[in-house]
Amino acid sequence: MLHHSLGNYLLNTGLLTYDQLCEILRQEHAVKVRLGTLAVNAGLMTAAQVEEVHSLQRIKDQKFGTLAESLGYLTHEQVEALLTIQGKGNLSLMQAITDKGFMTLAELEKALADFRAEYCITEQDQAAADTLVLKKLVDFSAAGDKAELLYYYLGLTLRNIVRFLDATPYISGTGNEVEQTPAYFVSQPIHGDISLMTGLCMGEAVLLELASRFYGEKLTAVTELALDSAGEFINVHNGVFCTTLSNEGIVADLGPQAVHQSGLPATCRTYRAGIGTSFGPIELILTI
Repeated sequence: MLHHSLGNYLLNTGLLTYDQLCEILRQEHAVKVRLGTLAVNAGLMTAAQVEEVHSLQRIKDQKFGTLAESLGYLTHEQVEALLTIQGKGNLSLMQAITDKGFMTLAELEKALADFRAEYCITEQDQAAADTLVLKKLVDFSAAGDKAELLYYYLGLTLRNIVRFLDATPYISGTGNEVEQTPAYFVSQPIHGDISLMTGLCMGEAVLLELASRFYGEKLTAVTELALDSAGEFINVHNGVFCTTLSNEGIVADLGPQAVHQSGLPATCRTYRAGIGTSFGPIELILTI
């Protein structure tokens, strides 16, 4: 997810505007082929096997290639070859930026070098960028010993937006607030060794697009089906979160999800993070 972190960096350093980043993410999405599609095209996996891996991602926080390897559908060498074909995410992002004329290649080269230097990222350690960038852009320190849990939840939210909504998310800067008229709040409590209320706040147009992407068909009105689809997204997302905690010996059970058009819950321990996508802004709400 380095290209997500690089997008965050370019936005928050003022090298790209909010509108420019949304535009290049839409262009990047139009040309980027998913790994499963590449595997089928290469004759390495069947469509049924790809769907099996996608289904497993609904309960495991693992990359497509890792799961395909564990199931014996792909070798490590085949995964690496497919990733090479797909292209590194930061390169496709950089290509989209230069294609639009928002930055020159020389400007991008300098920005990438500054980005890696600021976060101490080497070519061999690019995966470390995501957590470092999240901690710089979002302050959960007031959560004390629960802060790392909240950072993991935020990172998982970004990854699951990619997996289940086929969109490239980033942490949005101030000034790109979620539209509040009308605003929908998709929520679900988590109980057990931890007590956490999770929620996503978004406007009507964003809710419809999120529900459409998760359902797999275009939804044009906020019907019961659209609300159920939005609720099922957070339910599946939180299911992956709880499974990860369970693997660490932490008991976590899900309460019922809900979607309502009303104000956010009143609480003194609420933590927020703005998430931008090419189809609009979402605000993550976490309450301990």
